Amino acid sequence: MKKESPVLSNSPLFQTVEDTFKRMGWAGHRVEGREVLEADFEAHHTRLRLHVQAFAEVNAVCVGATLGHTVPGSRAGLISEMLMRTNLELTVGAFELDYDAGRVIFRATNIFPPQGADARIIASLVHSAVAESDRLTPFLTLLLRMEPEELGRLNLKLFLQREDLLPPVPEAPDQVLP
Repeated sequence: MKKESPVLSNSPLFQTVEDTFKRMGWAGHRVEGREVLEADFEAHHTRLRLHVQAFAEVNAVCVGATLGHTVPGSRAGLISEMLMRTNLELTVGAFELDYDAGRVIFRATNIFPPQGADARIIASLVHSAVAESDRLTPFLTLLLRMEPEELGRLNLKLFLQREDLLPPVPEAPDQVLP
């Protein structure tokens, strides 16, 4: 006999996350048994999977974007340095390297006041995750493809200043919440 999953009622915070996705026209699906939405986004340089999780106990929303590359152990030190240098320039969120899985993740969290979440901030977290992941992708791709001799001559600080690898700046957001 098949055991049925319990029906999970939405916290007001998660309901705001779902409403934000609907209003922005983003397609996402709920992870069974959790207050998590998963969605795939297409950006200029990449496609990525986003996880948006509501933590009702602390009134926080966390957005995580997983980049599509796998970082081999032999490049983990170099990629970690690149992520740390990139994080120094960020105001919202940070990149992480899951050493065991070789995955690069961008994560941003916001703790909301007790009176409720702001859909504009949730949308902004999603936009930031997509934009920062898209911005980093060509740098990551090149570093993973470089031959060891090239890496030996690489000045990572100067490499990260290359503007020719940056995606174009959008003219206007895809939709603005009131």
